[in-house]
Amino acid sequence: MIGPPERAAGEQIALLRSVGYAAFGRHERDLDVLDLVFDSLVDAPGTEGVRQLRFIGHGVTLDVDVRGRHDLTVELRVTPSGPFVVESRGDDNSGPGGQARLVSFLLRWPGSTQRPVRTAWVLL
Repeated sequence: MIGPPERAAGEQIALLRSVGYAAFGRHERDLDVLDLVFDSLVDAPGTEGVRQLRFIGHGVTLDVDVRGRHDLTVELRVTPSGPFVVESRGDDNSGPGGQARLVSFLLRWPGSTQRPVRTAWVLL
């Protein structure tokens, strides 16, 4: 059974997703959006040390491991593999002092027919 904290987190994720889709639709029509399908904070509460995220869509899977609170270490695993470029975009108002960071990752495959993709926005 889902309790109030999990329900609130789920509602926040849904709101961020809808805002992200609206922003992408207005500004980045040449990108596909990957959906957040797993977040260990919501889907596996009690997991300590590493926050795991999974984004999927348009033939691409991006797994993200986040370690640390103040000095974040972010590890990405992308399928399909091969040479790709990753950019991160974030909220300028977030950052030091343990504040949450609103982030989206952009993946491009130079010289490939694979369309660029951007993740849904997520708080790290």
